[in-house]
Amino acid sequence: MKILQCGYGHIGQVLFQDFQKMATASKAALSVYDPYSPNCPYKVNDLHEHYNFAFVCVPTDKMDSGSADISIVVDLCSRIDADVIIIKSTIPVDIIRFLPQNAIFSPEFTGTTPHSGLHNYVVLGGSRGLCNKVAYLYTLIHSADFEIIYTDIKTAIIAKYMENCFLALKVTFCNEIALACKKEGVEYEDVRNIFIKDSRINASHTFVYEETPYYDSHCFNKDIPAFNAQFNLPLMCAVERINTDMKNAVLNRADGVSHE
Repeated sequence: MKILQCGYGHIGQVLFQDFQKMATASKAALSVYDPYSPNCPYKVNDLHEHYNFAFVCVPTDKMDSGSADISIVVDLCSRIDADVIIIKSTIPVDIIRFLPQNAIFSPEFTGTTPHSGLHNYVVLGGSRGLCNKVAYLYTLIHSADFEIIYTDIKTAIIAKYMENCFLALKVTFCNEIALACKKEGVEYEDVRNIFIKDSRINASHTFVYEETPYYDSHCFNKDIPAFNAQFNLPLMCAVERINTDMKNAVLNRADGVSHE
């Protein structure tokens, strides 16, 4: 058996640990393809071989239009020779028409915050037959309480965007409450501690930082505009606008100080 990983950036390096475990457990050979990471382990320089599984975890950065740049994903999917292609990169719904029949989408929820990487499940979106093959790899490296969620590719894509949109909304909401607290001379942290006592509310993403009263993560910065470019829904468009306004306000204050 042969397993290929395409992409060895931040997310790729995190996922590499799982892929390495899968390869060991299944006695498979693991290869990593990333022309921009010269020092990645198990490196291959081309895509000429056939693989049983190919995991794609490459950038889908924001274009000037706000849309996600899917060119790397589409290019790789057209060149990879594999039984199953598993796309871990965040992709928009309209990419589906460019994907080969042997591709599935498995959203990755690993990030850079302390709350990231706590998920005891994997989502597999696509043909059930293909998803079953991928699920087998996860059963090799997890205990029986690890949940495997099967769905269609479109549902999996929107679920990924839903999570990032909600967390971006939560950050924006908490920063606005912090502004209200400041106007009234109230400590936001005291308000926050009462707020998160409600069991319906998770504490993640509720800290605010006066010097950066906005979200500025790589994922949010590209995924919120990509979602808005495709769906143009008023709430998330407002979140993106408010976040941009807050960033600009901080930059303007900094410019004002620097020129005094």
